Amino acid sequence: MAFSFAKREKEVIANLIELSHKTVEVTTILKHLFELFFADDDHFSEVFNQVKDLERNADEIRRSIISETYKGLFLPDMREVIHSLTEGIDRVVNKCESVSKILSFQTPYVPAQIREKMIGQLECAISASGSFTIAVQKLFDNIDEVHHYVLQVEEFEHNEDVIEGESLKEIFSLDLPLAEKLQLKELVINIGDIVDRTEDASDILEVLLLKLSY
Repeated sequence: MAFSFAKREKEVIANLIELSHKTVEVTTILKHLFELFFADDDHFSEVFNQVKDLERNADEIRRSIISETYKGLFLPDMREVIHSLTEGIDRVVNKCESVSKILSFQTPYVPAQIREKMIGQLECAISASGSFTIAVQKLFDNIDEVHHYVLQVEEFEHNEDVIEGESLKEIFSLDLPLAEKLQLKELVINIGDIVDRTEDASDILEVLLLKLSY
C-alpha cells in the first residue's frame, strides 16, 4: 500500500530518504577508516575527512527537511514524527563522526583480537543502516513491508550487542595498563552506540508507520 502526497511533501520525503542513505555511507566509510587505522595506512587522514564532509552534508539535509516540514506540510502529528526521525538519523551520522575522532585524536592501541571484533561491530552497523534505509523507503512506497526491515534492524542490534559484550569481557582480561583498557572500552561502547542509535531511529519509524496506517 502506498500513500499520496503533495509535490512539496514528496520533495521532503526524497530528502528524508537521501538522509537515511547517509547512515549506510558513513558506516561503510567508518569501517574502511578502521581498516586503514589498523594497517597504519597513509590514506587515513583522507578518509577521516570524508567522514567529516559526509556529516556536514547530512546536517545540511537535516536543516532543509526541518525547515520545509514546518512550512505547513504534512498533518501536525506526522510533522512532529518526521522531525524526530530526521533528528534520529542525524544522531547516527554524528556518532560515526565522534567515533572517527576517537581514532584520529586518541590513536588508541588496539590488540589484534579486539580489532577483529570492532570490525564485526561495524559490519553490524552497516547492515542495520542498510535495513533501516530500506524501511524508510518502504514507508512511503510499500508500507506493508516496513515492519520486516525494522525487525532486521533489531536483529543486527542484538548481534552487535553480543560482539560488544564479548569485546568488553576480553579487554579486561588482557595484560594492559588500566588506562588502555578504559580507552578500548570507550571505543567499543561508542561503536555500539552507532547501532543503538540506528535502532532508536527505527523505533521512531514505527511510530510514523502507525500514524500512516490510521
